Amino acid sequence: MLSLSRISKSYTEDQHVLLPTDLNVKKGEFVSIIGPSGCGKSTLLDIIAGINKPTNGTVHYNGEEITNRTGLVGYMPQSDVLFPWRTVLDNVILPLEIQGSGKEEARNQARGLFPKFGLEGYEDHYPFMLSGGMRQRANFLRAYLNNKELLLLDEPFGKLDAMTRLELQKWFIQICEETGQTVIFITHDMDEAIFLSDRIFILSPRPGRIIEEVSVEFTRPRTDDLFTNMKFASLKRRLLDVLYLKKT
Repeated sequence: MLSLSRISKSYTEDQHVLLPTDLNVKKGEFVSIIGPSGCGKSTLLDIIAGINKPTNGTVHYNGEEITNRTGLVGYMPQSDVLFPWRTVLDNVILPLEIQGSGKEEARNQARGLFPKFGLEGYEDHYPFMLSGGMRQRANFLRAYLNNKELLLLDEPFGKLDAMTRLELQKWFIQICEETGQTVIFITHDMDEAIFLSDRIFILSPRPGRIIEEVSVEFTRPRTDDLFTNMKFASLKRRLLDVLYLKKT
């Protein structure tokens, strides 16, 4: 579905962000990318989304080269992208309006998804009236309404407290398992990466390059009992060893 070939990024001859990197994602996969801060994870996501031009290399999506092309994948950045002057309902329909849907048509389409996304009853609220977890649900729904096969998520749970993060992890993985959504997910949290993913790619310190690909072979659907599984602990130990011992 998605293929990156020899993607690299440098800002100057001496400032390299990403070394030549290859990455392949299959349809329906949930793939996480982990690595130290500043290693180029977000840059890689921006290149896939077409909003950051690679220095070298190509991006192919469903057999077509899409390097530097925007609007072909769903993208949820780290920052909160809800507009404070719009209600939750009118925030989430923005992708549909951009695609040409009338406001009422878009509202009707979005309303049907509010229960699935845990937002029923919040349609007419404004973002400042929501908790952090509820705001992220709204951000997820807006990204989902792009109606793209591939969804890029840049640390969507990073600013949430531990209990809210776990609640949203369980909710989001259920959504993905039900819909077969293809996801590339950036996180610093190894437990989160293991719990959610089919595969995990580990980037080296900057300049980043993929130094390990780890398969996560737990069956789906997944529950939070997985966190106490000995195989889960063993897989986390493997990730730690790669991150802290295999740095080049």
